[in-house]
Amino acid sequence: MSEDALKILKMIENGTINAEEGLKLLEAISISDKKKQATNKKTLKNIRIYVEDERRNNPVDIKLPIGVFKAGVKIGEKFSPELQGAMEEVNYEEILQSIDEGATGEIMNVKTHDGHTIKIYFE
Repeated sequence: MSEDALKILKMIENGTINAEEGLKLLEAISISDKKKQATNKKTLKNIRIYVEDERRNNPVDIKLPIGVFKAGVKIGEKFSPELQGAMEEVNYEEILQSIDEGATGEIMNVKTHDGHTIKIYFE
């Protein structure tokens, strides 16, 4: 429950506002939250996966539409042999949750046991 919703419930509890007024306020903040989430989802267009290998000078840089990722494509193994195995240490559920929350910028930076650094960005 949001901090604003808790404040409204406290106001009802204290008698500052009645239940009907509180309900209207709760509905208003719910609508506002949904609009913010919809706006965030619209702005996310791409996921960028950048993999560096400390033993080589050729980083892998993949940019895909968010929808492709959300559809469940196992990105790394499909596009580059350098990514095979490295992507196993990436938490896909965490990434999907970040997409749903509208996160932007770098959302993950993982150093793997085999010398890869994986950075994932939302743009």
